[in-house]
Amino acid sequence: MNCSSDAEPVVLPLHAPGEQHLSPSLLLTARTLPAFELKFVLPEGRLSEVLAWASHELGPDPHADAELGGAYAIRSIYLDTPSLDVLHRTPGFRSRKFRLRRYGREHLVYLERKTKRGDRVLKRRTCVPPADLERLHLPTIEQVWDGQWFHERIARRQLRPACLLSYERLAFVGRCADGPLRLTIDRRIGCSLTDAFDFHPSVPQVPLLAGQVVLELKFRVALPTPFKGLLSDLRLSPTGVSKYQLGMRACGAGLEAREVG
Repeated sequence: MNCSSDAEPVVLPLHAPGEQHLSPSLLLTARTLPAFELKFVLPEGRLSEVLAWASHELGPDPHADAELGGAYAIRSIYLDTPSLDVLHRTPGFRSRKFRLRRYGREHLVYLERKTKRGDRVLKRRTCVPPADLERLHLPTIEQVWDGQWFHERIARRQLRPACLLSYERLAFVGRCADGPLRLTIDRRIGCSLTDAFDFHPSVPQVPLLAGQVVLELKFRVALPTPFKGLLSDLRLSPTGVSKYQLGMRACGAGLEAREVG
């Protein structure tokens, strides 16, 4: 079976062992290769078509919350420099984003670095308890800590909280010989500016992409045949979209003209 052939994905049982629910781009070992992530912005009116396909071809994400209609909540704090170099895509800040993330009712916080080159994405992350976030304010950390790699990198780049993004995610998973397949749909996206490692917005959030959803297809090697069928049947074309860029602009950040070399 091969994802780049006509093989169908194997839908694993909800409680099957393994990591089929994880994003294909997540760094699991030193040999993990960057995965593909394709994004599409769709009108909400087409959501039912995608859900019908996903429900038939893939399995539900084990983190789905019945109270949210099978979705789960995500809150992410994105980091940037005082000059907003990540937002402005200054050389040296174009390919990587650093963020903190919480999922639904889960207590832990994920410290994450996302590296993107073209359509290829690789993520490294570590989970820590919320109380550990105080360490991110320290200039240096003397004790051994799981989040030390994250602290060192954001300190070197002078990164600090810039905005809080919140949304609901519907996710479906499958697997083939080349690794996991994942389809996600993000809806009810909102953003607010922040200067703190705080997942509770202090001001009302600005809605993003009103009347639209963001569809993502995630896979390890070539575009799997089932995803090819989805794109053909629904006549979808990838659309480059960054929630961070959209959110910061919608909140009025970085609107001044700036020339980037």
